[in-house]
Amino acid sequence: MSRTINSERKRNTLRRSFTVFLFLLPSLALLLVFVLWPMIYSMVLSFYEWSPLKGADFTGLANYKKLFGDSLWWESVWNTLYYIVLNVPLIIVASLGMAVLVTHTKLAKLFRGIFFMPTMLSLVATGIAWNYLLGTNNGAVNGLLDILGIEPVKWFTSGKIAMISIVIVTVWRWAGYYMVMLVAGMLDISEQYYEAASLEGAGPWQKFRYITLPELKTVIVFIALMSIIGSFQEFDLFYMITSGGPGTSTYVTGYYMYQTAFSSMDMGYASAMSVFLFVVILVFTILQNRVTKSE
Repeated sequence: MSRTINSERKRNTLRRSFTVFLFLLPSLALLLVFVLWPMIYSMVLSFYEWSPLKGADFTGLANYKKLFGDSLWWESVWNTLYYIVLNVPLIIVASLGMAVLVTHTKLAKLFRGIFFMPTMLSLVATGIAWNYLLGTNNGAVNGLLDILGIEPVKWFTSGKIAMISIVIVTVWRWAGYYMVMLVAGMLDISEQYYEAASLEGAGPWQKFRYITLPELKTVIVFIALMSIIGSFQEFDLFYMITSGGPGTSTYVTGYYMYQTAFSSMDMGYASAMSVFLFVVILVFTILQNRVTKSE
């Protein structure tokens, strides 16, 4: 009798597993065709000199040797790191400020909608809108500065300011997204900590510094690592707003890869760049997993 029951349970388990597999099969097929296969093919292609006109010629490690000696590539890496250094701390500070506003004000629901709205816009639409706002000659911001008697700023046409302008757009675009994570973290903090601090005479700043920030450490580290990974992959804003200019001041790795692949038609070399970035992003992903697991 027990054997019959056990065999019936096994059959039911197999049926459920097969049903689950059937539901997952379309997603797995799409993942295989549009993610896994292109990734593997890109790694293989990095060992070839390939263009649509000439075809593919196996060159071994030639693309990687060329990469390590390419001054423009290393300039794009430096620009990307500079972008990260400016971008990540500002995103954390802005998202923290937003999270405080939406959890400690009477207009919390209104602020949540306003702050989260930019994340719902496409990056292309974002780039076009900010081009109109920060345009050097006809931009709305420079128009306002002119009315106030202030010299117009060359937001996207000055090599020293263009990257900072892109950072402003990036923070505006992503701070609301990370705000949601911080709000969730804040709501998870026990009220008993704040009540005990109030009994000890602690003020709002002391509560924030000694209770809120330490309790949000894991979330903040996660946001920092996700922002770094996203910055290495950034392309849309640079393409839509500055096209790598002026000069090469906003030439980041994602934009250089695009130019190499689709303007120079050097797919093999672009694939070598993508493999290099894959390794860098993989390191940050492993670091993120270890940090979140340890916490």
